[in-house]
Amino acid sequence: MDGNQFFELIKNIYTALKCPACGEVYEIDEIQFVGQFDGLFLMQMTCSKCKLPVSVNFYAKERTKEIVSDLNMLDLKHISQEPITSDEVINFHQTIRKFDGDLSKALRK
Repeated sequence: MDGNQFFELIKNIYTALKCPACGEVYEIDEIQFVGQFDGLFLMQMTCSKCKLPVSVNFYAKERTKEIVSDLNMLDLKHISQEPITSDEVINFHQTIRKFDGDLSKALRK
């Protein structure tokens, strides 16, 4: 990826991403390029409105038909294509509120 392609990619990301907390569009000076390795890029964004820091990882390499994922075929079969329901969000919220920080206890359930 050359410099022009990289800056075009950053421009596309900049125009597409909004703060997940408040919905504010990021200003260009709120986006920091942290680093890259072999097509994997890491950026850090901090919203000027609500101060939420967000890390973004993305993969961008020359055009290829290769699919890059840490999921295997069995994992992909279990991914639901249905939208998340309000009940699922509420259940997740209630579970997280009860979580006391002991991950080993939580995973034994």
